[in-house]
Amino acid sequence: MGLFSKKKQISVQTIRRLPQYLRVLYSWHAYGRGLASSTALADETQIPAIVIKKDLQAVGAPSKMRAGFKIKGTISAIENFLGWDNLNKAFLIGAGHLGAALLGFSGFKNHGLEIVAAFDTHPERVGNEIHGVHVYHTAQLQRVIDEKKLKIAILTVPGAAAQGITDTLVACGIKAIWNFAPVKLNVPADVAVQQEDIASGLAELCARLKSK
Repeated sequence: MGLFSKKKQISVQTIRRLPQYLRVLYSWHAYGRGLASSTALADETQIPAIVIKKDLQAVGAPSKMRAGFKIKGTISAIENFLGWDNLNKAFLIGAGHLGAALLGFSGFKNHGLEIVAAFDTHPERVGNEIHGVHVYHTAQLQRVIDEKKLKIAILTVPGAAAQGITDTLVACGIKAIWNFAPVKLNVPADVAVQQEDIASGLAELCARLKSK
C-alpha cells in the first residue's frame, strides 16, 4: 500500500508531524538512546504527548510497556510509512533560481526523494547540468519519464505556465506533483498534488512579526 492510500486512514496533520519526530529520534539514536517516551518527545517538539502517542501508534511504532517507544523500531516504522526507506525518483520542471536551489539540496535523499532529471526551455540551461542533474528540454518529458521510470514531478515554473505543464504531466501518467507555482492546479481525482504556497507562508510570518 502506498503513502497516498495510507493518507485515507491517517490524517494529513499526523503525516506532517512525523518528520518532526524523526529529527529528534535520529539525534537520540545517534547518542545511543534506546527508548523514547511521548513526554520526552513533547518537550522537544512542543506537540502534546497524547497527540504524539496516538501518531506513533497509528504508524505501528513498537513500544515497551510503560517505558516508551523503541527508538530504532520507531524510526523504521515512520520511514516505512512515509516511504523514506526507499528512494522515489523525481524530476523538476523549471530550472531557474528556485529550481536550481532545490536541485542543490542534498537532504532530499534522507527523505526518500532523489531528483534525477530537470526540464526547462531556456537555451542556456537545456543540455547542461545543475548540481549534477542533467537539464532536458520539456519536449522530451514523455521519453525521459518512461526511460527513468519517474514517479514524482516538482513544479517550479511561473504560474502562467503551471496548468499547461500539469496537463502534460497527467497525460504522461504522473500521479504525484509537488507544486511550488503560485496557482492551484486542476488535476484528476487520482493525481495527488502537494501545494507549497510561499506567499502565504511569508504573509503569516509578516503578520506574526507585526503583532509582536
